[in-house]
Amino acid sequence: MVRELVAAQIKPERACVLVGLSKSSWHYQPKPRQDSELRQRTHELAREYPRRGYRFIHALLIRTGAKINKKRVRRLWHEEDLTVKRKTSKKIRTGASIPMQAEYPNHVWTYDFVFDQTLEGTT
Repeated sequence: MVRELVAAQIKPERACVLVGLSKSSWHYQPKPRQDSELRQRTHELAREYPRRGYRFIHALLIRTGAKINKKRVRRLWHEEDLTVKRKTSKKIRTGASIPMQAEYPNHVWTYDFVFDQTLEGTT
């Protein structure tokens, strides 16, 4: 909106007042981040400790003398997609759609218990 007013020959300060924007935010120029060295160091530590997260990496960076905020490490961690993948459970699949049948007495206890419970009608 301010740009449209400035294009219409209104001073930027006056346009900011009309829109309700502070003059400092109009003149603000963002500084590019210099994270290349930190990104490289984070990648090295992530390769060295593959099952650790950003909190552990932050602690290692602090130990080496880097003065860095934990939130900054977390931002870089997620931008570089270094998140530790959760381990999937290794459930044994038999391939059969029906549950395993007991082959002899006391072979499958849970089936005996459930069968007794449903047959007796008690809990």
